[in-house]
Amino acid sequence: MNSYLQEVVDLHHLIEARFARGEGSVEAMMQHFIADFSMVSPGGLQFELRDVEQLFNRNAGSQPGLSIELRDLETLHQWADGAMVRYREIHRAEGKSETVRVSTALLVSIEDRVKWRHLHETWAL
Repeated sequence: MNSYLQEVVDLHHLIEARFARGEGSVEAMMQHFIADFSMVSPGGLQFELRDVEQLFNRNAGSQPGLSIELRDLETLHQWADGAMVRYREIHRAEGKSETVRVSTALLVSIEDRVKWRHLHETWAL
């Protein structure tokens, strides 16, 4: 697995721990993103980095039993200092219906560290 796909796995482990059990430092999580990070949610809403930080703060422990399964991770294109990746994300939580999304992410390598530049999520079956 290349460093870009590994970053997807690593961040989702942190998100799962934060949302399921309230674990982890938001400050440490924010180090995975560049300052001008942007995101389009499955519902079409657009978010900036400060919105993601608020989401991580607000949702600590809000989804008991949450598990996030990643499937079909693939690098669509890679260049010297970045990559476009795609993956399927399955969320399961106690008392909630399973949700599935297909996500495409633009990741960049800055000072030997992979960071998120943009994320676009789409609901899937």
